[in-house]
Parts: sequence; structure tokens; C-alpha cells
Amino acid sequence: METLDFGKQLIKIRKARGLTQTDVAEKCNITTRTIQRIESGNVKPRSSTIKIISKTLGVDFFETENQNSKLKSHTILWYVKDLFNFKTNAMKKISILSTSILILTFICINIFSIDAQSKTPKKEEETVLKSQDKNPKKEQNTKLENQHRKVNYTKDFDEFKIEGNYVFVTKNNKHGLVTLGGKILVPCEYDRFEVGEGFIVTLNGNKKGLMNLDGETIIPCEYNRFEIEGSFIFVSKYNKYGIINLDGKTIIPCIYDKFEIEEGFVVTLNGNKKGLMNLDGETIIPCEYHRFEIEGSFVFVSKYNEHGLMNLDGKTIIPCEYDKFKVENNLVFVSKHNKHGLMNLDGKTIIPCEYDTMTIEGSFAIITKNGKTKSIQI
Repeated sequence: METLDFGKQLIKIRKARGLTQTDVAEKCNITTRTIQRIESGNVKPRSSTIKIISKTLGVDFFETENQNSKLKSHTILWYVKDLFNFKTNAMKKISILSTSILILTFICINIFSIDAQSKTPKKEEETVLKSQDKNPKKEQNTKLENQHRKVNYTKDFDEFKIEGNYVFVTKNNKHGLVTLGGKILVPCEYDRFEVGEGFIVTLNGNKKGLMNLDGETIIPCEYNRFEIEGSFIFVSKYNKYGIINLDGKTIIPCIYDKFEIEEGFVVTLNGNKKGLMNLDGETIIPCEYHRFEIEGSFVFVSKYNEHGLMNLDGKTIIPCEYDKFKVENNLVFVSKHNKHGLMNLDGKTIIPCEYDTMTIEGSFAIITKNGKTKSIQI
């Protein structure tokens, strides 16, 4: 999807949901400025950004145009009718029907044989059933009770409850999880736990952790906030926030007051200071800048009301030493102590910051210093 098309679709879906640009930005943990630039077509959003917006708005922007196309082939009923039309390919169709009948006959014989065997009780099963109370229950419940006796849940646990392939057990008011074969996945030492898709979230008081379905601890039960988003887990401890991946590796330690994922990067915040990290947990820009805005491949930063420019590799292009800072047509207009100058986006000085006034006319800069005016080609 082209950037312009995506921006138009985003505007259409957002307005249909009755959302403002700020609403979408807050829900997606993306700056309002980024949403504005996407909708205006000024930037090409990364695929990770499109996925975040798609998930938030409940719309898949990666759908293809052929998604709603209909098949034009013959129906099954047409093929069945044609099979019994012996006017064409008679020998081939007779051969197909004969083979099909033989296969069906073989299957039926096997089914009746298996059914007959299942109705013949084994001596071991008769012994077990005779030892049980004469209580009318379904055959499935009888098999499960036999399994209970094998694992002996009643001896090892205060309570147990079977759901699917798991047995939820309780001992001393603590909860755990066991397989039907008796393997302990979650020991009885948690106040509560939740079995999700591929993972188990454990809870003790207001602390949470994570285990896999093999019973291995991925994240210890020590975090206050715990939210799985894709392949990352957003956690908090003592009102500080961080990110851990589903392998249990700490991407961003819980040392930040807040963080925002933007354009595939993580903007970290501590107090009124901001920094930048990538999704591998590597620090690109330390958390020490007051103003922080990503524009394409550049990051506009400020520290103590002095402005500068860095790139997404963390390299300083223009140091934070200018009172005013404006980018226009790939040129950077800088001001310091009421003196003006001009630089390019590589950090190279075109006009030193020492002129009283400066205006651009075409390819020339008209500059004034000490009452004298001259022009410089840029």
C-alpha cells in the first residue's frame, strides 16, 4: 500500500470511528505529529507502525484486492452429476466408481470390526469398574475417574478440577496446574493464574509473572503491570516501566517513568527528559533531552532551550547550542544570541551564525551585518 493511499484510508477509518488524530495517537502510543504526517502523506510509515494502527482500529490495511474475488470453477454437485454421465469417458468413470465402492466397503468393514472390539470389555477394565461405586455417569467421566486414581489427585491436593487437557489443583489455598498425566506445570504457590494462548500468567497479590505451557518460568512473578503485545511484554515495577520479550530477555529495564513506541523505536521518558532506544534494547540517544521529535531519518532535540539535530544512529549532526532552529528545503536556519546562520542536513556550515539578518531569495541568501548588506549564493 502506498503511503498516500494508507494516509487516506487512515483518515476514512478514523473519522468513521469518530476518533480524532490525538485519540488514535494515544491508543497507538504514537505522537499526534506522526499521525498528522502519515495522513498528509509526508512520511512513509514503517510496517510495524501500520500493524499497530491496524490492530488498534480493528482494520487490516494489508488486505489484497483479490481478497473478495469469487471462484469461477464448477461446483461439487456438477462434478458428481458428470461422474454418472456415461456418454463421455465411460470406461474412466466406471473405473473411478468401482474403486470408490471398494474403498467404502473396506472402510465399513474396519469400522464394524473396531466397534465390535470396543464393546468387548477387557478383564482389567472389569476389575476397575467393579471396585467403583454403582453411580450412573457417562463413559468419559468414568475414564477420567480412572485417571484420577492413577495420578492420585485426592491425596496430593485439597481440590482439583479437570478442564480439557489440564487439571486445576488447590492446596493450602494456593493454586496450581497439572497435566492429565500428572506432570506439575504450575506448582501450588500462586494466588491465581490465567492460561492464555501458549502462556500462563501467574499472580501473587498484585504481582504477575509468566510461564510457558511446559511449566518453565519465563518471567518471575514480581511485576505490578503486565501486558503482552505481540512479541513484547510491557511491565512495570515500583511505578517504573520497561519491556521484556517472550523469551524472558529484558529489552528495556524498569527504570523509566514512561515510554512510547514510535516508528519502530522506543522513546524513553524520565521526568521531562527523553531518549531513544531500538527494539533490541540498545540505547541510541541517552535520556537527557527536553524536546524530542523524530522526522524521517532525523531527530530534533533540545536541552535547556538550546536546539540541535541528530540522526537515528545517535550521531550528533548539529550540537544543541542554538536558540532557534528551523528546517526548510533541506536547509537548517540557526540563530544564536540574535545572530543568524545557515547549515545543511549534514551539519556543514553554509553561512556562519554571525549576521544580523538573513533572508533567502531563490538560490541566494541576503545577509546584513553592521548595517552592510550582501548576497551569498547557496
